[in-house]
Formats: sequence, C-alpha cells, structure tokens
Amino acid sequence: MESLSVGLSRGLEFLFWYFVFWKFILLIFEPMIGPIKRIPVKELLDRLVGMTQSLTDEARREFGTLSGKQMNWKPKDKSWSISQCLAHLNAFYRYYIPVFNGKISNTRFTTPTTHFMSSPLGYAVSVSIKLGKLKNVKRRLKSSKDHNPVINKSLPTENALQEYLEHQRNFIDTIIAASRINLRKAKCPLSVRPVVKLNIGDSLIYMVYHNERHIEQAKRVMRIPGFPAA
Repeated sequence: MESLSVGLSRGLEFLFWYFVFWKFILLIFEPMIGPIKRIPVKELLDRLVGMTQSLTDEARREFGTLSGKQMNWKPKDKSWSISQCLAHLNAFYRYYIPVFNGKISNTRFTTPTTHFMSSPLGYAVSVSIKLGKLKNVKRRLKSSKDHNPVINKSLPTENALQEYLEHQRNFIDTIIAASRINLRKAKCPLSVRPVVKLNIGDSLIYMVYHNERHIEQAKRVMRIPGFPAA
C-alpha cells in the first residue's frame, strides 16, 4: 500500500513538472512564434490535402520534362540536385507513411474531435520549418546524416520524381484516413529522434511544410547560373 502511495505521488509530481515545463516553453517562445490556435479538424485536413495536391502538381509541372542531366545537376559537390531534394523527401515518406498508417489503424484513440490544437513542441517544430510568405527560408536547418543525400549515398535518386509522386498520392490517402482518429492523442515517433513523439496532427503538418520547403529548394536549383539547358 505504501509503495502504491509513493508511486502515485511520483506520478503526480511528474505531471506537475511536465505542466510547468510546457508553460515555461510557451512563456519563452510564444512571443516569437505567436499563439497556438484551435482549428476545425476538417478545415485542417482539407488544407493539408490541398497543399499536398498543389505540391504534387507543381513537382510534375516543374520537373516532369527535365532530362536526367538536369535532374542530377548541382553547382558544387555539397549542394543538392533536384533528384537529391526529391530523394530526401522520399526517405522521409518511406519511414512516415507506414508509421502513420499503422498508428491510424491500431490506435485506441478512435473518437475524432471537432477541433485540433498543436502541442507546444509540434507548433515550434512546424514554425521552424515553415517557409515565409514569399516562399523564402526563414530558418536554416541541418539534415540528419541518414537523410542527407550528399552524405548518405544509398538514398536512391534514380526515378526520384516518379517515387515522390507515388508517395504524394499515398500521403493524401493517409491524411484522409486520419480524420477517423483523435489527432491530438495518437502519437508518432520522429524519424530523426524516435524517442521524441509528436501527435499525428502535428506530424502531418510537419510533413506538408517539409515537402513545401524542399520542393522550393529543388526549384531554386533551376535558377542557378550554369543549370543545363537540356
């Protein structure tokens, strides 16, 4: 009985300090990233589907007629080619889509809510990767070695566009399927730090912003002097 009391006390103490920690994070970062807003779940998922479809159309339009030489060109060794930008996104998709689908199928949190609000961590992650209003990169971020195509030579670049477009179609199905669960309670481990988990809603937002960021990076390659004409 005493051990049960001690365990309960420690559990309550943990919850208290967990609450204090996130209140502290909000106090520090909210002036920089703005308040976290509630959004209707349907509106959020419709927006993510729309952005994903737009990125699919954009990738097909911008890169679909490029030659292999153009897809693999880069101005210097440590830069990323268009194919490498897509290979980076494909590496994320090969991890996340099965994880998302598994969590959606097996979660016990099967009662959807009408509204979604990001966690403080999820919101900070999304803001850090989101492009500016002019599609500009607001914050430089370093890719992990496993997902960096310059370092990890095993990331496949051949047929990278076709693979990306297929992942995009599957991702839209995943977003739609996520409407059946509680986006806030179901969790997803991060690929770069599996010990860290975001809720499914924040993870979906992160994936869409991450896609947008690297599609813009790939488009910038085409504007660099020296890009092959064919």
